[in-house]
Amino acid sequence: SSGINAEVREAVVSTQSTGEEGFAMNLGGSIMRQKEDDIASDNGHVVNIGQMVEAMENNIRQQIDGIYFGKTRDIVNGIRSLTSLSQKKNFSGLNAELAGALSKRKPAE
Repeated sequence: SSGINAEVREAVVSTQSTGEEGFAMNLGGSIMRQKEDDIASDNGHVVNIGQMVEAMENNIRQQIDGIYFGKTRDIVNGIRSLTSLSQKKNFSGLNAELAGALSKRKPAE
């Protein structure tokens, strides 16, 4: 049985745009991978190259999912607030009041 040297290159370019009133987001990126392998030609080179392409596509898909969802999570966590603006103002007022009360307190002797 003889073998052949096969080389597969894949590139994926992805862009997303969201435009809503008062909010716009553009996200884009690209990824390129190359793989070279010596494959047996027993089953025919088209079958073997097809398997190489499928394996590479799965790998790229997993990488894009990890990057996209990870980055999206970082962005959302960076801009999301678990407390409302009025609660933040109340906390700021309470902190200032507490700091003032503590500064007026006499030290223990």
